[in-house]
Amino acid sequence: MLKPPVLIIDPDKALQEILGEILQNRFRIFLANSIAEGKAALQGEDPHLIFIELVLPGENAIEYIERTKKSKTNTQFIVITDKATVENAVTALRHGALDFLKKPFEIDDIARIVEKFFSLTANREADYDIYSSIIEESRMFQLPTDFAIVSTFMSEIMHIISRFPGIDKKTTLTIRLSLYEMLVNAMEHGNLEINYEMKKNLLEEVVDYQRYLQERANEDAFRDRKVLVSYTYDTKSIAFTITDEGKGFDVSKVPNPHASENLERLNGRGIFISRVNMTQVTYNEKGNSVTLYKELAPAPVPVVAAP
Repeated sequence: MLKPPVLIIDPDKALQEILGEILQNRFRIFLANSIAEGKAALQGEDPHLIFIELVLPGENAIEYIERTKKSKTNTQFIVITDKATVENAVTALRHGALDFLKKPFEIDDIARIVEKFFSLTANREADYDIYSSIIEESRMFQLPTDFAIVSTFMSEIMHIISRFPGIDKKTTLTIRLSLYEMLVNAMEHGNLEINYEMKKNLLEEVVDYQRYLQERANEDAFRDRKVLVSYTYDTKSIAFTITDEGKGFDVSKVPNPHASENLERLNGRGIFISRVNMTQVTYNEKGNSVTLYKELAPAPVPVVAAP
């Protein structure tokens, strides 16, 4: 099977080379110093993933992201910057970026983003007509603490809700991204009780962090823990609640999404991304249950031609 194309737009040749080497096992690599060069390098091919420096001389990366997402909704963007501020990150995410990288970055940062990309872009084609008349629905799922099923579960959920009235492609993407972040948080930080300091140390000490997570999930203390995922949909909104069986945490210590220093830390990243993409993100008092609420735009009223 042909590898998906990835475009790296950055005038830093060393960064192009490093990223290209890291990504070449799973992507076909296209390199460019600018947006204009990127179009020429692709030779008419549509990239599945674009890494782009936020500050490009004479070019506006945010406008390029917004323009591209309007015509190619399946193209994903990763913003690269050494000037990461809340304003820059929020602007990029609001205009359709999947995630952001701050220079200098680690190989683990790329691995995390690549895993997210493949988890979030697994799509299934379906006939949507059957669901077009649904005005309200609720479902609940019970999942084991198994990271291997996250991608399949996300595809199934998106397969369902993308057929509901009022949920367009852009809304589906923002929901998928937020739900993915919170589901992984529930398993990793909730059920497996891995806090920020512990994760930071493990990433420095453990060769294969994903394998460590799966082995920890099989330990007696965590083996039987589940994650409950439920959603309630109506034509005005959709809300997901994710509940783990961990000890919870002090909700008052949830990182402030308006503080730039929180972009430098591993903790709170999923919450930050979810708050940018969802209308509201709330926790229960114990801190082991989060609700992601999204207001939906009114579905367009069909125009009936006069007889």
